[in-house]
Amino acid sequence: MAQVLVKDAYPSNGCGPKLRVPENRPIRTSWSQHPDSSRSIPAWALSISLHLALLILLAGFVRVTYRGVAMEPARQGGIVLAHNSGTTTQYFGEEDKASESTTQTTQSAADSLRALPGRKQQPIDLAGRLPTRTSDTIGSQAGMELPSASGFATGSRPSGGRLHGNQVRTSIFGVEGTGTKFVYVFDRSASMADYGGRPMAAAKAELTASLDDLGSMHQFQIIFYNDRSTVFNPRFPQPPKMLYGDDSTCRLAQNFVHAVVAAGGTRHMEALKLALGMRPDVIFFLTDAAEPRLSPSELAEIHRLDTRIGAMINTIEFGAGAYRNGNNFLVQLAQQNGGQHAYIDITRLPQVR
Repeated sequence: MAQVLVKDAYPSNGCGPKLRVPENRPIRTSWSQHPDSSRSIPAWALSISLHLALLILLAGFVRVTYRGVAMEPARQGGIVLAHNSGTTTQYFGEEDKASESTTQTTQSAADSLRALPGRKQQPIDLAGRLPTRTSDTIGSQAGMELPSASGFATGSRPSGGRLHGNQVRTSIFGVEGTGTKFVYVFDRSASMADYGGRPMAAAKAELTASLDDLGSMHQFQIIFYNDRSTVFNPRFPQPPKMLYGDDSTCRLAQNFVHAVVAAGGTRHMEALKLALGMRPDVIFFLTDAAEPRLSPSELAEIHRLDTRIGAMINTIEFGAGAYRNGNNFLVQLAQQNGGQHAYIDITRLPQVR
């Protein structure tokens, strides 16, 4: 604090009383009149306060920066089942349940497919059912007792059925064939209308029954012939070809068979060559014509063509009375091409209703 020494002073002008100041008396010149106002904050306290404030600000900045950079990943909860077997513990979660459900669904679908009924419900017994070249159905000797159609008319026709893979077994008048592709070559000449139409009616019934043995994965074709060949062709004007045995195609085939009428003469060769050209596994060849016969050269040509294909040619011969034709061209045709021959006495066929 500064002190100033003044002497007695009097104002030089003015109307007021004179002010006298004692000589050599100090005069206070501070800004405050209170004695405690001269106290100030210590420097060390101010330094501590400033550093503390800076630390608080720095801590807040670091906290905000960490939250903005490191994002905690979202987590999901679930239910887990534990199975304790004593030595090991297995855990089963929702993924295991979904997998088990998928497995059960797949297994149920497979069981349902196996439970679906097929066209043929009865089991197949192959023992003794497939004919051989030495069976009684081959008329290689005159006077041999051959089967007739009377038994088939009473419902004892051998039933077809699935074999291994896609192969199926079917028959015409007891003569059986096995494969996946079948061609039926049936005579429709005027003589098939004899005996009140019994030959034609019986042939149609056997053919449609054989079609029932086939499934949608099997192929077939039908050729009715007299002087010329008539082929089942629902896709006309496209060329005829092998068709699959689905339900709709089989219904069309049955309508085609029922509409066939017996008339005209007989020409075997054209129909047989047409059938071989379709490369089937089995050919069922049915005729009532002892004449005209296939010549040895024609039989040799059929065999030559069939050697390239490997088709079985089964022959069914219609005739009146006991079998007397011996080793005729139909027997030879079957024997030369791996098939069987059967003779049907048309006088024993049921009456047409």
